[in-house]
Amino acid sequence: MRRTLAVLLLGACSSPAPPGPGSWQRVRPLPVERFEAPAAALDGKLYYLGGITDNCPDGAAACTVADVDVYDPASGEWTAGPALPADSARHHLAIAVLDGRLWVLGGFTGILGIQQFLPVPATYVLDAGTWQRRADQPLARGAATAQAIDGRIYVAGGGTQEPDSRSELFVYDPSTDQWSARQAMPTAREHLASCTIGGKLVAIGGWAGADRTAVAAVESYDPAADQWRSLPALPTARGGLAATVLGGVCYVIGGEDWALPLPGTFTANEGFDPAGGRWYAFAALPAARHGIGVAAVGPSLFVVGGGPSQGNSYTAEVDLFTPSP
Repeated sequence: MRRTLAVLLLGACSSPAPPGPGSWQRVRPLPVERFEAPAAALDGKLYYLGGITDNCPDGAAACTVADVDVYDPASGEWTAGPALPADSARHHLAIAVLDGRLWVLGGFTGILGIQQFLPVPATYVLDAGTWQRRADQPLARGAATAQAIDGRIYVAGGGTQEPDSRSELFVYDPSTDQWSARQAMPTAREHLASCTIGGKLVAIGGWAGADRTAVAAVESYDPAADQWRSLPALPTARGGLAATVLGGVCYVIGGEDWALPLPGTFTANEGFDPAGGRWYAFAALPAARHGIGVAAVGPSLFVVGGGPSQGNSYTAEVDLFTPSP
């Protein structure tokens, strides 16, 4: 009797079993290899926006891309979507999906090695297949992160050049076409990722300072209270990573660390479970890369493009991750 009671008590106090590793499969590659472009899910399809490529019409070593490519999981085919507007940013975009519309909220133009990255404050929304301009951001920046929460869009971090790290948080209200400042993020950083968890913006990883120090900090912003609080740190500190929510878990994938020798990139696939307040390791990305696009469509998430090694490097690979049942 005592032994049975002890076993029952031990079971009641033990942690829940960790989730399974999940699995990866390769799907149709991008039409043009590129990196530093984000991905978004919209109307059951995958959108991949802008970026930098070495597939340049004038034979240049690198050039920016205005292409918006759309992947249909049902057909397994890529098609061309509406290209980014002429005065929009081209790469390191902050994007969000709100009320069935895709928003682009600043980013950079320019190519390092040719000219400095130039920040763009322009805000655009893709509505019924047409790009429409909205109020500029108060701060022109790239490599920031954005999330749509309760009818508004929050943009945090990023930099006004490369390297740079900022902490400002601004919120955009589409109903009034106005921006306003909110409590700054505790950890200034660029090339960060984020998820929306429980109606809060969760800022993850990134780089800080002129030497691009990899950041493990995870900070949660509550829009109702206009306050930040710390969450358990990212197990693998890195910038140039991407994140998305699938099945209630915030998956954080890939990334880059300039303190490491080449290639300095990661296959890490780590997920934060808000129910247990814990990080878990999932099946590693098949090939290390940074500057990727990540978005969840249906029961899986997609990792699109990116760079296999530090700085300018390119791939057209697209990988699909499905969690364990």
